[in-house]
Amino acid sequence: MKIFKILCLIFNILLLPMPVLAQSDGPGIFDKMKLSVESSTIVSSGDYAPLWLSSNKYGLSSVEPSSNYERVSLMRGTENDSLKSWRWGYGLDLAVCFNSTSNFVVQQAYVDLVYKKLKLTAGAKEQPIDLRNNQLTSGGLGIGINARPIPQFRLESDYFSVPGTNHWWKMKFRGSYGMTTDGSWQKDFHADSSRYTNNVLYHEKALYWKFGREEKFPLTFEIGLQMATMFGGTSYNVSGRGHHGLNNINHENGFSAFWDAFVAGGNDVTDGVDRNTAGNHLGSYNMALSYVSPEWKARVYFERYFEDQSMLTLQYGIYDHLLGFEVELPKNPFVNSFVLEHISTKDQSGAVYHDKTASMPDKMNGRDNYYYHLLYTGWQHWGMALGHPLITSPIYNENNVINFRNNRIMAWHFGLNGQPTDELAYRVLLTFTENWGTYITPFDDVLKQNSYLFEVSYQPKRFIGWSATLALAYDDGEVLGNSFGGQLRLRKTFNLSR
Repeated sequence: MKIFKILCLIFNILLLPMPVLAQSDGPGIFDKMKLSVESSTIVSSGDYAPLWLSSNKYGLSSVEPSSNYERVSLMRGTENDSLKSWRWGYGLDLAVCFNSTSNFVVQQAYVDLVYKKLKLTAGAKEQPIDLRNNQLTSGGLGIGINARPIPQFRLESDYFSVPGTNHWWKMKFRGSYGMTTDGSWQKDFHADSSRYTNNVLYHEKALYWKFGREEKFPLTFEIGLQMATMFGGTSYNVSGRGHHGLNNINHENGFSAFWDAFVAGGNDVTDGVDRNTAGNHLGSYNMALSYVSPEWKARVYFERYFEDQSMLTLQYGIYDHLLGFEVELPKNPFVNSFVLEHISTKDQSGAVYHDKTASMPDKMNGRDNYYYHLLYTGWQHWGMALGHPLITSPIYNENNVINFRNNRIMAWHFGLNGQPTDELAYRVLLTFTENWGTYITPFDDVLKQNSYLFEVSYQPKRFIGWSATLALAYDDGEVLGNSFGGQLRLRKTFNLSR
């Protein structure tokens, strides 16, 4: 009841600006807003909801077989000021949830400030994956769309031309600092004596290069490096893991910690002779070769994930990757786009790890154990993998230990969408995986897991702003089990413009 009252209050606050819109003579903070109200219900069989009903939804989902959320959002995009040098926007996105990780979710709360090609974002905002179709992709190995957004200050640029290249060579960048919000959930979820964290800090950065001019030549090539770090905060229950009897660890949170996160420097307080950089560091190389014609577009994209220096320098090859192929057919109403991806995280620099010793001075950097860390709870937020959803998220762990029990996978993924009429659109996802567990705790056998989704959306012209989406999904396998279910999502959008 308390949650309901809060939601009603929020609705009233959001509706307050409406009289202002009618009386204002010029653009203001309440001009060109969009108010959306959404209801979503999932019902399924099995122990968990089918994968594609709960994954790659920015964490606003539940793995439980039955769940619901009621959502309201107020948005103003920076594109409303597209003719101005200075542009700005904001978003407030709230949900009341049933059978989820929390009953009340602040999904997004942010302000965007844009000056020409520079953008500053403050707050929690859903950010897309680089260089791929976010509606059809299986996800991102390094930074994906699977977990709840982390509040942060984020500075980024659009592509700008490198001087002296006549616009044939462009670059863009981004960097951010933030803090995770799942400390209370971790404390409630974790099993006795197992590790959990609180107030963990977050850093992300990326640099991309683009070669080519679409208006002059149909081929373009993009390549970039993105890196991310979890650092600072407090780690609880870490004794008995080779950490010199320490139980609770307060990590460095001062200026030096922020600098170490940026340059990948420093060391953890528990490091001995073999020193690591401070925090949980990871990243990926991303590249894409695109072809554009008047009738169709095609793109081949590649992501190479890494967890340590040996993988960063490609010392152990490119066995682990996400390789994708996408075709867009903008003039074809039945098939707008289709995507085919191959994902492999099976190698992880090999099965052998050995630190330097007096008798054997050569170090071998195998068994990278993706998304895992000795002091932190790994690459997750609110129980969902911050990277790829096929690497089984901790939220599925029946023993309530917050770590990744299955990070060695091989998968094929296919996505397809279309819009046969102005009112009707569809999406299809087909995913086939083989799973080995981890090097430390391998599965006894190779476990297969297949996931399927068919989704139809209807936007009637007679009822402007209304949409209904029905999704049917099926899981078949030995990792998440068998499950069949559906999701019904109803949405109404109001344009609050004068």
